[in-house]
Amino acid sequence: MVLSTKVLQIAFYFGVLCPLAQGAFPVVDRAHGLVQERPYCPARPASPEFQRDALGEFLHEFFGGGLVKESLDAFTSDNYIQHNPFILSGRNNSIAALSPGAYDFSKANVTILQVLFDSPFGMVHYKVELPDQPPTAITDIWRFNGTCIEEHWDVIQALPANAKNPLALF
Repeated sequence: MVLSTKVLQIAFYFGVLCPLAQGAFPVVDRAHGLVQERPYCPARPASPEFQRDALGEFLHEFFGGGLVKESLDAFTSDNYIQHNPFILSGRNNSIAALSPGAYDFSKANVTILQVLFDSPFGMVHYKVELPDQPPTAITDIWRFNGTCIEEHWDVIQALPANAKNPLALF
């Protein structure tokens, strides 16, 4: 997977440096005066600030580090609710569907366009470019329960060949 430099800026956008090595630094919940340890599930009480920083760490690992299994294991509940029509609910189903081998991310050029957080929801809007395919816009939305991501929605749309708007999707 080729990532734009904007992916590597996610951690700084959220005000926390998130290393690619899984679990190198715990996320501090300053509002509760706690250092939250991995895994973040089952859910424990957490402030919106912790959730925002945890989202930044999750995105950095998932997109920037390609640590699909590791990030889903650390951040999502066993009973992760999945609204994608092609993936069943449950963390292990998402890992199986998104892990290397199940989908070839190696040729994908991913550009993070927007990252938003309004507790308990985090959202990322990004562009995926694959050889011989139109660019695709994807928006992922996650719902936190305390320290744990418990639910996911996504919207996926390829750029139509006959798009009239030069700003379409991106």
